[in-house]
Amino acid sequence: MLATKFAYREVLLAFVLLALVSTSLHANMRKNFKALETSYERGRINEIASQISTLKPSSNEEKAFVLFLRAMVENKSSQVSSNYLQQAISSYPNTKYGQLCMLQQAKLFVLERRAEEAKTMLDKINSSQIPERYYWLAVCEEMADRPSSVISNAENYQRLQSRGEYLEESYYLIVNAYMGQCKYQSAINTLNKLAAIKGYPTDAQYFHYLLGLAYHRAGNWQEALSNYQQGMEITRYSQVAYMIEDQIFELKAKHGSKVDLSFLYPYQKLEILEAETSEETEQQVVEIETPPADTPLKLTGKPGRGLYLQTGRFGVEANARSIAHRIRGLKLPSGYYEDRSRKDVPWVTFSGPFKTAAEQNQALNILKENQIDCFKIRH
Repeated sequence: MLATKFAYREVLLAFVLLALVSTSLHANMRKNFKALETSYERGRINEIASQISTLKPSSNEEKAFVLFLRAMVENKSSQVSSNYLQQAISSYPNTKYGQLCMLQQAKLFVLERRAEEAKTMLDKINSSQIPERYYWLAVCEEMADRPSSVISNAENYQRLQSRGEYLEESYYLIVNAYMGQCKYQSAINTLNKLAAIKGYPTDAQYFHYLLGLAYHRAGNWQEALSNYQQGMEITRYSQVAYMIEDQIFELKAKHGSKVDLSFLYPYQKLEILEAETSEETEQQVVEIETPPADTPLKLTGKPGRGLYLQTGRFGVEANARSIAHRIRGLKLPSGYYEDRSRKDVPWVTFSGPFKTAAEQNQALNILKENQIDCFKIRH
């Protein structure tokens, strides 16, 4: 599931430095405990660690609070942290920090992909002032592949926490649930709602990837390509960028020359041979030598001197191999190689070499007739 990358990332961060959902959860604690609570809310973990041993809790709330803090500052073992959480849960389940320990234990279960145990723990939280539980319930339902429950829990979270810590991620959970139900217009509408909120999206590249994917699946390839391009323009050096690239080439395979990929690899003008005047006249039909069947597709380096057609640059080797195979199927010489100077799109595909300009021109026409974009180069 796409949105789970956010869930697991947030688990790791939130477990160490949890921003408390609401300071209106009043805990009946003495002054020194409240002072340490304030330090925790401000993220002063080192200060807390040095003071825990000085605390002498008397009430259930104070005892639950100390166990909660011990779990939060424990950095050697998740099992030790879990032991503190479980102790607070079993002994002080109706206190503020007993309930927050349930929330943290549920996050640990999510991290370990124990979705049903996490859901059971979240269902025990009965405080109306911990709406964050609905976000994590939505995560659990996504892991269990229950899209309708994902949507209802994520919407509950949004209703109760209109500017919550996981607001954007909750929208992505809903989008992916709709996508799983093939409700692509609902996914598009959900993303547009997110974009209408001031300050969102914060992860613009992932937003455009999802919006492009929703349009793509809905059959609107023009809007899909527009969003994919906007996503690629943010950065080309991320995992999401490679996910976008794969979808772009899926569009290209289906719609051919209608899909302009020039934004993927802006070439230097000097790489492209200027069109010769003779090209404007009728092209001479020549016989192009077919490469031997055992000629390797992948070269160890840039091809030798001669006339070629460059047919693309790809971030994924499998895409380069596929287009080279396709060109071979047209009885034209073809191959690909790795250009290590371009880490974002290193795999270069080509057709050639050709003995004459006439062969090069004829091959260019054949490729364009088969919806394979290319241009002439000389090595």
